[in-house]
Amino acid sequence: MKKHINISEFVKSNHKNGDIVSFKVSPITESGYSFCCCSGCLREFWDTINDKISPQGPIEHEGSAILNIQNEQVILEQHESGPELIAFLISLAATSVYDFVKWLLLSSISAFKKKGATKIKITKKITTTKQKIVNESTFEIDFNSIKSAKEIDKIIDSFLK
Repeated sequence: MKKHINISEFVKSNHKNGDIVSFKVSPITESGYSFCCCSGCLREFWDTINDKISPQGPIEHEGSAILNIQNEQVILEQHESGPELIAFLISLAATSVYDFVKWLLLSSISAFKKKGATKIKITKKITTTKQKIVNESTFEIDFNSIKSAKEIDKIIDSFLK
């Protein structure tokens, strides 16, 4: 059974934490298309994520979960188009949340490459508690233009900040 988190209710009940930020990761193949990223199609990837978030998970097929990362709450959602992490901006400043977001992005790159992706698209969206988008940016990483893992690490760091 799918478990879905009502994001509006989550934001409303935590409004004191301020604006929220969403990071959505999607694969892109050479032909320009994406592929399904659900747990049925990328079982090993989601098994790794569920191991990492245990005992707070697992995230059910195309479901979501609220994770507590050192007293900070984030939402992790499983979409066909890729994983999405939703956190409060104030939470992203916590090293543990930042490190988890970075781990999720790097894990996505690894899993998507194995499945045939040549690029990933990361969308960062900042939304106020009144559900008004104040900033949205998209960035693509072409795997063929990256020479090392450290280079990917630097790109992700600059995008997260």
